[in-house]
Amino acid sequence: MLIESAKKTLKDIFGYSDFRPLQGKVIDAVLQGEDCLVLMPTGGGKSICFQIPALTLDGVAIVVSPLIALMKDQVEALKVNGVEAEFINSTLNEEEQAAIIKKAVKGDIKMLYVSPEKMNSESFYYTLLQLNISLIAIDEAHCISSWGHDFRPDYKRLGYLKKQFKDIPIMALTATADPLTQKDILVQLNITGANVFKDSFSRPNIYLEARPAYKRKEVILDFIQQRGRESGIVYCLSKKNTEDLSRYLKANGISSGFYHAGMNSDVRDRIQNDFINDRIKVVCATIAFGMGIDKSNVRWVIHHNLPKNLEGYYQEIGRSGRDGMAAHALLFYGQQDYSILESFNEESERKVILNARLERMLLFAQSNHCRRRLLLNYFGEWTVDNCGQCDNCRGRQNLINGTVMAQKALSAVARLSGKLPKSILPQVLAGLRSPDVLAGGFHKIKTFGAGKELSLVDWENVINQLIGLGYLKVDYEQGTILALTPLSNKVLFEREEVMLHHLHQKIQREPKIEIKKPKPAVSIPREEGLFERLRQLRRKMAVEMGVPPYILFSDATLSEMVTYRPRNEWEMKEISGVGNKKWEQYGQAFVDEINAFLQQKRVKKAPAYEKTLKLYQQGLSPEIIASRTGVNVITVYSHLATLYEKGAGIDIAQYVLPYEKKKIKDILTQHPHMQLQQIYELTNKQIPHHVIRLAMTLIKKETGSLN
Repeated sequence: MLIESAKKTLKDIFGYSDFRPLQGKVIDAVLQGEDCLVLMPTGGGKSICFQIPALTLDGVAIVVSPLIALMKDQVEALKVNGVEAEFINSTLNEEEQAAIIKKAVKGDIKMLYVSPEKMNSESFYYTLLQLNISLIAIDEAHCISSWGHDFRPDYKRLGYLKKQFKDIPIMALTATADPLTQKDILVQLNITGANVFKDSFSRPNIYLEARPAYKRKEVILDFIQQRGRESGIVYCLSKKNTEDLSRYLKANGISSGFYHAGMNSDVRDRIQNDFINDRIKVVCATIAFGMGIDKSNVRWVIHHNLPKNLEGYYQEIGRSGRDGMAAHALLFYGQQDYSILESFNEESERKVILNARLERMLLFAQSNHCRRRLLLNYFGEWTVDNCGQCDNCRGRQNLINGTVMAQKALSAVARLSGKLPKSILPQVLAGLRSPDVLAGGFHKIKTFGAGKELSLVDWENVINQLIGLGYLKVDYEQGTILALTPLSNKVLFEREEVMLHHLHQKIQREPKIEIKKPKPAVSIPREEGLFERLRQLRRKMAVEMGVPPYILFSDATLSEMVTYRPRNEWEMKEISGVGNKKWEQYGQAFVDEINAFLQQKRVKKAPAYEKTLKLYQQGLSPEIIASRTGVNVITVYSHLATLYEKGAGIDIAQYVLPYEKKKIKDILTQHPHMQLQQIYELTNKQIPHHVIRLAMTLIKKETGSLN
């Protein structure tokens, strides 16, 4: 069977034992010749969905990609894994392009990455007719829709592909598309009958935080200084912001560069290459930066200014933690940013919708509700569960029972389904006979004035909370018309309670944050632990090969090596991300480094976790302990688990959410000897490695099986 062949390819080439649940379904559909729309979060494994079929089927797969740097990055990664892949774009001259096309026609290439501009050219159309095409993958498919946040006209012209190549499966892939954009992608590509595969948009490894725009420079400097060698991106609204902030960070000892459209392209390329090759730690950039890189070990993203919509925000924070390990997204917001972005929309024909999406972004930033819940509901993934991994979930909650208010609002929308604009509903509930209410006849419905006990401002607050929590949705296709959601019926007919934040709770404009004085970055002592040694080896070998370090092995793969300490070829090939080609090229060097470390460790005195214990007892967080000691934060969590096992009085339960513990306990009940990585795969990679390690330790202690 083709799917069995695909699984063997996954292991041999990429070094992974099995597909994630949705990947397997997508790949099976493509192997059967079916069209697909694939919605997966950044870092969720979208590329595997077309790369595996490309390697399994006869012929060459055409991959449409919007950015030159992204093509280069993905082709480099494929070549390191021993895959014949090439790209064609404006960086190649005619002779170079002709040579690649000749290879493709001969069948010597399995994957050919092409820009949308090239794909739409008449000359390349005739090239396509000469090729034995296995499939056509259109990455970043949201660019095809004028409803999307990154519309590109050249993408819209790709609709001809299905008409001209009817028997070739087309796969559209995106990480950021609301329901309206999803529908438009199918229409524009002429694949309305396609299978739609939608993974969860949840990225549980990314901690979400938002703060008012107060002393941003000082807070950002402190944030970066606490994170040692970790690399990250600061997104800024203006070119001047990027330059000013980068210079400020440099003056305080942070290796930083800036990136924006006003720079010479050669300089931009140099900054990007320095970042992906770990020569600089921080890039201060306008929003274009990052779309073209696959750097998996970006540990944090900061928004210096309010983004213009939640789609853009979600895509940008998704550039952190692509390897599944812990990451942090910090957002600053303020009324000035909002006003500037609103002025940008002034001349647009879509002004009403753009402003509605901008308002939704501001409400997200200001909200006191679970941020992951707000994001998921925005993308149509209706949920009432809080994540426990954002500033609001970790902070103090000031909730009131808003069920009756919610029922009144939802009832009004139900009575006027498809007719009630967002701005009118508060007026209807408050019993306000405004010209708009009278003109629409809204004063005649039964729920008019049903909420006179609240002011107009209070009702606006309630409506905004109900939208954020997923009990109402805005139909942007019809302007700002309100509609019910799958969660609405539970409130109207099943007596589900709705908890809202206090209506008079004020947004703190200038929080009392203790800001450290700007100072040079603390010098982090070189880590003698295994993770750091493997990281240094990876960097050395990457420099020799002329590729970014993360293309050799991701941080997640290095972390797994630290956990399992493979000492021979068989054990190393069991590590996720180590395929046959990578083992042949440099696997032995990593085995030798691990063996050398273990040999040296036998003569060392105090265990490394003793230093962790001392810092923990000082009240420091795992992230700050990692920064102080120069180790990876995953190693710190491992130390805490070891200390707990040894009875050191460590509270590791605070780092594990109840549902995470329950899920892992259920798995261990059925498979008591299952290893950490296998559990990680069974949770669809939704629970980070360190949380699984801690949960396993807690469960073993409770069941009396802890040695």
